[in-house]
Amino acid sequence: MADKRVVFTFNRAPFGSVYYTEGLRAAVGVISGIDEHQVDLIYLGEGVRFALKGVDRSDTAMYLNTLADYGYKLKVERESLTGLGIPESELASDAEVISRSQVLELIKNADLTIDM
Repeated sequence: MADKRVVFTFNRAPFGSVYYTEGLRAAVGVISGIDEHQVDLIYLGEGVRFALKGVDRSDTAMYLNTLADYGYKLKVERESLTGLGIPESELASDAEVISRSQVLELIKNADLTIDM
């Protein structure tokens, strides 16, 4: 099986649902097989709130640590931050800000996109 590029988009606020936990669990599963799939984790709209300092990530810590061990960072869309009035300085250290055009390029080049 050929290696694939998979994009996970997180669009919902990280409160009161399992989307974040299950999405991150799925991302770890994609990178953990015998194939060397590439994963991008992109936070858009209200989803950018997951990447803020001080957000309780205790239920996702295991998955985030595994992804970090593999060198993955949370990609946060700059335009979503701006639209919500959130300064980049409020992001956690594991977040990387990218532009909407970069988001679109990642999605365009993906073999599979999964919306969480």
